[in-house]
Amino acid sequence: MSATVRLDEVCSIIMGQAPKGSAYNTSGEGWPLIAGAGDFRNGLPAPNKYTTEASKLSRAGDIVLGIRASIGAKVLSDGEYCLGRGVAALRAGANVDSRFLWNWLTFNASKLAAKGKGATFKQVNREDIGQMPFPIIALQDQRRIAQLLDHIEILRAKRRQALSLIDDLAQSAFLDMFGDPRDNPNGWPMDSLANLADSDDRINYGVIQPGDNVSGGVPLVRVGDLRDGYVDRSAIKTIDPAIEAKYARSRLKGNEILVGCVGSIGSVALVADSDIGSNIARAVARIPISSNPLREYTAEYLRTTSVQRYFTGELRTVAQPTLNIKQLAETAVMIPPTKLQEDFALRIAAIRKHKQVHLRHLTLVDTLFTSLEYRAFHGELSANEIALAGKGAPV
Repeated sequence: MSATVRLDEVCSIIMGQAPKGSAYNTSGEGWPLIAGAGDFRNGLPAPNKYTTEASKLSRAGDIVLGIRASIGAKVLSDGEYCLGRGVAALRAGANVDSRFLWNWLTFNASKLAAKGKGATFKQVNREDIGQMPFPIIALQDQRRIAQLLDHIEILRAKRRQALSLIDDLAQSAFLDMFGDPRDNPNGWPMDSLANLADSDDRINYGVIQPGDNVSGGVPLVRVGDLRDGYVDRSAIKTIDPAIEAKYARSRLKGNEILVGCVGSIGSVALVADSDIGSNIARAVARIPISSNPLREYTAEYLRTTSVQRYFTGELRTVAQPTLNIKQLAETAVMIPPTKLQEDFALRIAAIRKHKQVHLRHLTLVDTLFTSLEYRAFHGELSANEIALAGKGAPV
């Protein structure tokens, strides 16, 4: 662990201050106003208002940090902005590299957020920010480390973009073969999702509420685990087997499509062999369809824009927007010939195989980034590793 200093000893902290209400305008007079993190877009300021009076201003190159509600969100200032009370500007001192500071703030965002206080919304003050321990690392080494972290982050972004394009490819393949379900251009028969489900089973919710992880417990699939068409088990929770045994009707058998009904409404995942025996949490619905071509086809059908709009249009609000089982069961499904379903399943299998390669690569890059980030900000990189970082080589 390297020695540290308080952040405010090596970095200027300019706390924002709200201008008078009478000074606000939307006609471009005065300074653009960053009131809070709501004025951040894609890593840059995107203010909606201006003010003719400003007591706190950022400079180009400052890091503008959210300090209320969205604590730790940040953008790079590309000019002079009026700083409202929802933000603070951090200005790197002579011995701090701004990109190193940016990466360090990313690494410590959750720690800063944990300092937040307030009943209506959380916020942090100057002392909360200033007392954060900043590692004492030579400026040249900071630059080398920041260069490598930025390089790996670019690789991560490219992998995520590739995965997004692969998801788009699956939908493009669907529309190319079957057309938009809203139009049903081939005039294929329609049936309800309930009628497609296995006759000896039925569509149902999970009813178990997630709790603390239980060692040796039964995996519980939550709405947040439904990602990119599959169950992401990287953060799966486990529950007491005695509790799970009471709800065997929602235990996964391997022939299901899962749909999120609260929160991430309309998220869809195909159950894999590795998911068999898991149970589903409240707000996740299981749709049992044993016919593999039909299950593959139906899962992608449910992800189409037309069906997602149907889900949104059917939401019922009690405490929060919810898609219930009746609405899900009544979803109209366009039924193409079985041969086309089989051809589509083959195409999707090839796309999924390609996607798994990219997912493995992304996991490796994420692991490398997390390890490097931790070691860099805890002073655990050797001089030789830092020298390699300056040459753009993984350490």
